[in-house]
Amino acid sequence: MRPSRGTASRGIYRLAAVEPDNEGGLNYPQAEPEVDLPTQISRNPSEESIVSTKSSVYSGLEDLTQVMMAVPAEILRGVQTTTGGRAAATANTASGSTIPSTVSHITPPSSLSLPTLHSFGSSTSSNAGSVLGKRKPISTASSSPPKSARIDEPVHVIAHHQHMQRMFDNKCISFGAQWMIARLVTLDKIKYQGIKVSDIDKLQGPGEFAAPLAEKLFQGSGSEDDRGRFFIREREATSPWKELDREQECANNGDIHGFRRHSDGWYGGKVHFSAALTLGDDEQRKNGSNYKIYLNKPELGPSSRLSRQFGSHAILRIRIPRTILGKNQSALVKFFSQRFMLCGMIYRAFYAKDGTVFLIVTDELYGSACLPYRAQPRPLSFLDFLNWHNPIVLNSSQTMAKWASRFALGLSNSVPGIIINQNNILFLKDEVSAGSDMTDGAGYINLAALKLLQGLFDWGTVPTAIQCRIAGAKGLLLRHPDSLENGSTIPCVWLRPSQIKIKYPMDQPYPDAHMTIDVLRSSHLRTPSHLSAETIINLAENQVPHQVFVNLTKANLDAIVDSLLDWDGPHAMFKLWHSVARAGGVVSARIAREAAGEARMRGFLGRDVEQDDEDDLDGCIDSPQSAAWWADETSGCPSSLEETILTLLDAGFTPQECPLLAEKLKAVIKSQVDNYVQRYRLCVPMSCIAWIVPDPFGTLAPDEVQILSQDVSFLLPDGTKSHIVLGEVLLTRHPCKLPTDVQKVKAVLKPQLQHYPDVIVCSIQGSRRFADLLAGGDYDGDKAIAIWQPEIVNTFQSAPLHYSVPPPTLMENFKKDTSLATDFLKHHSHDLQSAIPDLQAYLLAGLQDTSSVGKYSNFHDIAIYTLGYSHPDTIRLAYMFCTILDGAKSGITILPGVMQKDTLKFQKRAPQWKETTEEANHQGNELNVVRPASLFPFVMDTIFTQAKDHRDMKLIQMDQTFPVVTSKDAALLSPWNDTKERLQRLCMQDQNHALRMSMELSRVQAHVEAMHEEYRASVRGNFVTLRIERRQDILRRLAHRFMKSPDPSSFLCFSDDELSRLKASYAYKVGGSNGRFAFTIAMRELGHIKAKALGPTKTVQLKFYDRFVVKQSFFQ
Repeated sequence: MRPSRGTASRGIYRLAAVEPDNEGGLNYPQAEPEVDLPTQISRNPSEESIVSTKSSVYSGLEDLTQVMMAVPAEILRGVQTTTGGRAAATANTASGSTIPSTVSHITPPSSLSLPTLHSFGSSTSSNAGSVLGKRKPISTASSSPPKSARIDEPVHVIAHHQHMQRMFDNKCISFGAQWMIARLVTLDKIKYQGIKVSDIDKLQGPGEFAAPLAEKLFQGSGSEDDRGRFFIREREATSPWKELDREQECANNGDIHGFRRHSDGWYGGKVHFSAALTLGDDEQRKNGSNYKIYLNKPELGPSSRLSRQFGSHAILRIRIPRTILGKNQSALVKFFSQRFMLCGMIYRAFYAKDGTVFLIVTDELYGSACLPYRAQPRPLSFLDFLNWHNPIVLNSSQTMAKWASRFALGLSNSVPGIIINQNNILFLKDEVSAGSDMTDGAGYINLAALKLLQGLFDWGTVPTAIQCRIAGAKGLLLRHPDSLENGSTIPCVWLRPSQIKIKYPMDQPYPDAHMTIDVLRSSHLRTPSHLSAETIINLAENQVPHQVFVNLTKANLDAIVDSLLDWDGPHAMFKLWHSVARAGGVVSARIAREAAGEARMRGFLGRDVEQDDEDDLDGCIDSPQSAAWWADETSGCPSSLEETILTLLDAGFTPQECPLLAEKLKAVIKSQVDNYVQRYRLCVPMSCIAWIVPDPFGTLAPDEVQILSQDVSFLLPDGTKSHIVLGEVLLTRHPCKLPTDVQKVKAVLKPQLQHYPDVIVCSIQGSRRFADLLAGGDYDGDKAIAIWQPEIVNTFQSAPLHYSVPPPTLMENFKKDTSLATDFLKHHSHDLQSAIPDLQAYLLAGLQDTSSVGKYSNFHDIAIYTLGYSHPDTIRLAYMFCTILDGAKSGITILPGVMQKDTLKFQKRAPQWKETTEEANHQGNELNVVRPASLFPFVMDTIFTQAKDHRDMKLIQMDQTFPVVTSKDAALLSPWNDTKERLQRLCMQDQNHALRMSMELSRVQAHVEAMHEEYRASVRGNFVTLRIERRQDILRRLAHRFMKSPDPSSFLCFSDDELSRLKASYAYKVGGSNGRFAFTIAMRELGHIKAKALGPTKTVQLKFYDRFVVKQSFFQ
C-alpha cells in the first residue's frame, strides 16, 4: 500500500476523515473591542532607565516603545469583561514567581500593528487552530488575534521583563544575548531594572559576538579577548552562538528547508538550552512556588527531529536533581503543568525522562499583544504541537501512557539523512509464528537509499542496516533481500506494523520532517567484547567453571599492565604510544570532540556497550570558559592523562628519564587496573558485539545464526583469524538476569546472507522470536554478545526454557493504568484546551521516582547471593526489574505494599565483591551480606579474591619497573644555561651589551618565579576535586599569563622565539624535580627543545597531529 504523493515542509495534519463522532472542540475567546491609544507623548530621554529612548544609535523604534509604555496598564494587560475588574500587575516580574494569568485578548490598533509572523516554507499555516487531530478554520490575517491561554491558568516566570523585552525586540537583540542576560537574572547576579539602554545598544548584531559580550558586560567575566589564533577549533566545535545565528538567518529568510539539512550539509537543532531546578528560597515560597529554575549556558549537542523542526530555541530542558526527584512526584507534576514565561515566550512541558523535563515554546501570549520578533517560525499552540508529532485521534487505540511515551521518538539523538518520497514509504507484514512476532522492530531499505546515506555521511562502506526514525516508525532498516529492489535507483523503505509507533493520516501529504530518515547509527561490529558481572554469573550458574573466569581475569590484567611496561627494543616507544592511545581511546575521543552531535552516528565513540537506551536521550552556577578535555593550545598541554603521555612520548621523552611521564604513566596503569578489577569488564578474546537482526530469507534453522564481518577479523580457537565464525556460540544481551538469558546456538554461513556482514543474523523459524529469549529482546536495535571461546562454550549447559516465562502471578505486584486515548477524548470532548493539565499528567509520568529500577536490580543481586540463582524469589525479582524498566511506557507502577515487603527482605548492604573502594568507605557500620554455607561458592567472590591478589602483584611489578629519577633533563636546561654562559662571555667583551642582556634575563627570571608562586597557590588543596572545566580554566589562565609577559617587543637581545625557550627552560629549572610546573604552562616549547636536541624534527599543525595514529602494523 502506497500513501498519497505530496509533501509539506511544516504541516499539521487535518484529520477530518477520522474525527470522532462528538463535535467538541476548543473554545476560542472573542477579541476585545479596539481601543484608542494616546497619540501625543513627549520624548524625555534618560540614560539610566530601561524605558529610556536615549541611546547611541536612534533607530526610530524608540518612539514606538515610548508610546507603548505610556499605554494605560488596563489596556496593555487586558480587561476582564465578565467582572470589570482590573488585571493583576504581572508584567515586570523578573523570575521565579507563579502568578495566575488574567490576560484577555486585545486587538492592537492598525496604526501600531506589527506584522504577523508566519512559518517559513509552510503549505499549512501554523495559525490554524487544532484540536489534536480536529481542525477549525480560523482567519490568518494579521488583524486576527492569536489564541491566548485560559485566564485562570498560572504562569511561572523563569526570567522576563515586559518593558525590557520590548526593548530587545525593537533593537533586534539576538536570543543568545537575551538568554545570557536571563541566565544572570536567574542566578541573582543582575536585575532587569538595572540594565542601561546604552549597554543594550552594544548587544545589537549577531549573537556570535553579542552573547559572549552580554556575559562580559553584566557579569564582568568572559573569555579572553586576545586568544587570537588559539582555541579556534574548540570554539567552533563547542560554541553555540554561530549555530543560533544560522538558525535565525534561516527563519528570517523563510528558507524552504527550515532547520533541516541544507545543500551544504548544515542542519539546525544542535543547540541545547538547559536549566536546573532547585528548591525555592523564602522569596519563591512567599510567591507560591516551592521551586526555582536557574538557566545554564547553551551548549552544542546532538540534534533531534523536534529541535530541527521547531528550532533549538524552541526546546528547553530542565534537569531535576535526584534529591528533589525522589521526594514529591505530585508536586513536581503540578509545578511543571504550569505555563513558563522566558524571554517573552510561553513554554509548556511535554515530556519527562531520567530527571529531565522537556518544554516546548508555544504561541500563547502573556502580558503582551504580540510575540517577540524572534518567534520565527511562529510557534504552534501546545495542542497543535502535540498533534504535529503524535495525533491523539489517529492513535486513540493506545493507552494514554503509551501515547505519552512516543514523544521520546521526537527527542532521539539523530542526524537527518535523505528524504524519502511519500510514495516510496512502503509497508510489510510482520512474520508471526505461534503468536510471536519473529521480525519485531526490523524493516527494509534498498541499496539505492543506503548508498545515498553512505555518501552523505561519508561511511567507509555501505552498511548492512541502520537504526533510524522515519514517519512514525522506529527501529532497524535492513538491506532489502530482493535483488530487483536493490537494482532500482529510487530510494525506498519498507516498514512493518511492529515498527510504526505513531500513525499519521494516509490521505494527506507528510511534512518533510516525517519523510526524512533520521539516522541514529549504522551497523557496526566490535571484537573482542566484554562481559559484565551479571553475564559472568549467568555463565557460571550454567556450569562454566570458575577457573575459566579467573584465568581470563589474570590474562586481562597481564595484557593491560605488560603492554604499558614494555619499554625495551627499537620500537618500544612506538608500542607504548599505541598501547596508551588504545587504553585511553585517544584517537576516537579527539575526533569525537570535533564531531559533536554526530560522533556516535559516525562511529567515533569507542564505548563497548551491551545495550543503549533505545530512546537515546542524552546546570550550574559556574561559568567555565573551556570545554571538557580540550587541550590548552596556549601551553600545548593536553587535558587527559593519556593524551599528555602521548605528547611527551612523541617529543622524545621516555618514562626512564622523565619523572613526569613516569608519574602519569603510573597513574594510567593504576587507573586501568583498578577500573578493571572493580567494574568486572571481562575481555573475552573470542567474542564480538553487534546488532541482532531477523533472517531476511528465512534460511536459518531455529538454532542457527550467521556472524560475518566485512572488515574485522575474528580470532579463532586455532590461533588464526577469519571474517566468519563457525560452530557453537553463546549469545546473550543486557540485562542478563534470568538463567535463559544466554542461549547456545550454531554459527553457520549461508550463501544468501553473504551481503549481511557486521550484524548477527537470527532465525525467524520456530515458535518464538529468538531475540525474545535473550532478556525479552527484539530487532529494533538490540545488541547481542556472541562468544565462541572454547573453554566457555564447551562447558556451558543451557537452562530449562520455563525460566523464560514470567511467573503467572507477576502482574499482581503492579498497578496498571489502562486508560485509553479514546476514553480521554470522550471525557474531554467539550474542550481539549482545558484538558492540557490532564494531558500533562500523562506526559510527565517520567517524573516518577526511578530509583525503583536500581532498587530491584540490587534486590535481585541480593537474592542471587543469599537464595541462589534459580530460586523462585530470585526469578520473580528478575521479572520485577524488567517490568519496572518499561513501567513509564506501559503505565505500570509497583504496588506500595509490594515495594515495602521486598525492601524489608532484600534491602541489605551489597556483598563485598560488588562494592567499589569509595562505596565501601561510606557504608557506615552495616556489614556486607553473607553467602549462606548451604550454597555453592559464588563466582564473583572467587574472581574478587583472585583478581585483587593478581592486581597487587602487577602493581608491585609496576613499581619495580619504574626507575627513580632525580636528575634534571640537560636538554631542557640547555637554553637557559647556554644563555647564562653567553652572558658571561659577553661581559668580558662588551659590558654595555652584557648589562642590557642581564637586565632582560632578570625580567624573565622574575616573571617565571612570580608565575611559579601563582601556580603553587592555584593548584594546591582541593584542586584535583574541581570539575575538569574549572581546572582547565585555572591552568589556561596561568599559561596565558606566562606566555603574554614579558612583552617581547621590549626586548632587544632576544627574539620572540628565543624568549619563549628561555622562559620554558627556566621554568623547568625552578619548577621542582618532576617539572610539573614547566610542562603545565609550556609543554609545547619544552617538547620543541627536547625534539631538536635528539635530532631532526618535523613541525606539523595541531589539526593534523590530532589525526595522526601509530598503528600496530608499523612495529610488527
